[in-house]
Amino acid sequence: MVAPLNRIDLLFRHNARTLAGSTHLILPDGSSQTYGQTYERAARVAAALAAAGVAPGDRVMILMGNSRELVEMYVACSLAAAICVPVNVLTTARELADTAADCTPAAVFVQHPLLDRVSPKLLSHARLNVVTQGQAPGWQAYDELQAGTPPLARAVSADPEAAAVMIYSSGTTGKPKGILLRQRGVMENAHMTNLVLRYQASDTALAMLPLFSSFGFCFDFLMPAQAGARTVILPKFDPQHAIELIERHRVTLLAGVPTMFARLFEPNNLAGHDCSSLRLMDVGGGPVSDRLKHDLREVHHIEIVESYGLSEISPVASAQVPFGKHKPGGCGQPLPGIEVKALGPDGQELPPGTPGEFCFRSSTFMIGYWNQPELTEQTLRDGWLHSGDIGTVDEDGELSVRDRLKDIIVSSGYNVYPKEVENALCEHEAVQSAAVIGVPDEVRGENIHAFVVLKPNRRASAPELIAYCASLIGKHKLPREVSFVNQLPLTASGKIQRFELRAMVSKEIGEVPREVEGNT
Repeated sequence: MVAPLNRIDLLFRHNARTLAGSTHLILPDGSSQTYGQTYERAARVAAALAAAGVAPGDRVMILMGNSRELVEMYVACSLAAAICVPVNVLTTARELADTAADCTPAAVFVQHPLLDRVSPKLLSHARLNVVTQGQAPGWQAYDELQAGTPPLARAVSADPEAAAVMIYSSGTTGKPKGILLRQRGVMENAHMTNLVLRYQASDTALAMLPLFSSFGFCFDFLMPAQAGARTVILPKFDPQHAIELIERHRVTLLAGVPTMFARLFEPNNLAGHDCSSLRLMDVGGGPVSDRLKHDLREVHHIEIVESYGLSEISPVASAQVPFGKHKPGGCGQPLPGIEVKALGPDGQELPPGTPGEFCFRSSTFMIGYWNQPELTEQTLRDGWLHSGDIGTVDEDGELSVRDRLKDIIVSSGYNVYPKEVENALCEHEAVQSAAVIGVPDEVRGENIHAFVVLKPNRRASAPELIAYCASLIGKHKLPREVSFVNQLPLTASGKIQRFELRAMVSKEIGEVPREVEGNT
């Protein structure tokens, strides 16, 4: 693989010249769009941004699900030297207004079904308001805008250090913050990840992840484009629809979070479908159960690797090598060009295998947190990024993530990592997914409370699950309570919102069902 082009617009200009007639996107209606068409459509939108007075460094807020318009906006903003601000489609009207007040967008692009989230106050700074996939009074229609504007002749900027996108954190712990990423950083990070995972021009990826997340932005937007591969647009994650698209378009690549794969590979979803085209799956955002990994490799003959990252590093930090030796609980060595160490509470580097806070050094760091210089300084110290994640670095440099620093449960003086308990629960044949939090207790400090989603038509009781875990993990790590729920509160990218679970416990403690059957 050649060295990456250092701006998003340069990559797509290159592809438009060398791969003009090659398929870039397969759209929800089954039609396709070439790399040449993507670039031309994006160049027209970039010209419209410039004509409206959107200047270099201005923010362009995007509220869209997975769509060709969202893909084109990433390229258009890069051409216009604007900062693309993709927003979580699960954001409420109030949260959206807060985000707009924080980033003061000069232009706003909204998918038609989401217009009810937009208040007049939100548009107070905008010089251009555009609606996609429909029409609305007071809004310009996206298709008319791009069709009626000549393409931008040349990119407004060639600066690889300029800001490219601002990803607002997914809100797993509360109020999101804007993470500002530079052009060179996102391009280099995708290239580094491709050096390990080796996406190819013959590949077809399915965009299961939300493209507004840093994970989806890297794995389903940049990495396939760097390889000259195809991407199938899945507007919203639905396991049955995803399986149908995998079969229809002979998808070879999948990236997602554990909750997605647990639902995707349910026997009921797979029945009657041919998924033999899949060659590689990458899972991030948490470990996959050993049971599922075994089934994927031995039953479905699909290689599965685990990766780890954070938006602040643009966003991938480590990845397992496909068909390499994968250590239990590991998520690979750092990508080429990334250094890592685990630090103790005193700030000293810890010996191999000792849990500590991951700190990274790389050329792909974020520029900083938008409007939060103190938090930026606290996170980026002495050339190292302090992640807030706890894990180990073994003697071979392999990373193993335990948990967020703030999520560690201290029970009877022991540190308990929620993911370790969750992994044990997910090994049970009836469990689809699980999440664990600490609940204050006067005697123990914190008790371990588990939330469990059962597989369809499967039964289990709390005592049964606790006894099962006792065969896998120490007594001090066992849940004392198990709540059975229909679904876990997740961000749009599939991460567990533990603050929502804590709120649920405070309201519902004492009303926990002791035995349930999974919903169909």
